[in-house]
Amino acid sequence: MTFARPPRGRRTIIAGAAAVAALVAGLVIAGRDGGGTGPAAAPATPGPVTSGPAAAASTPAANADASSPAPGVGVATTAPVRSVPPTTAAATVAMPDLVGKNAAAARIELERLGFGDVRFGSQDAGEPSVVLPQNWTVTRQSAAAGARVPTTTAIVLTCTRRV
Repeated sequence: MTFARPPRGRRTIIAGAAAVAALVAGLVIAGRDGGGTGPAAAPATPGPVTSGPAAAASTPAANADASSPAPGVGVATTAPVRSVPPTTAAATVAMPDLVGKNAAAARIELERLGFGDVRFGSQDAGEPSVVLPQNWTVTRQSAAAGARVPTTTAIVLTCTRRV
């Protein structure tokens, strides 16, 4: 079974989305350090600060514009404290039987159940990729009908061209 490579523009979007996800994950982890103020936190040992963001904030040049923070200094925000950590587990749903259905209708059914990653494969030797799913019929599915599957799972529908 072969799959077509995504167009070049799509790979760029995927790479950009991965960069945004990494940035958000970094911000979430930085917010869990207890202080929530990032680099502007107080030094661990008492005494004068000779380098770093706190030292830059104590210089007159850094305090010239009081309306904006000094470069490298975090701005403290007041965010509600959650007593229960957010749930990261994906919802699981019973996989429907899609064999014999129109591929486009099968995709719609899976998306309504919450699946975000639905892929198509061709079993026809003469046509290696599914371009218009409405012209194809599902012959196999990657998850068995009736199985409980997390909605984050990539579902592959193998199809044949309708005649």
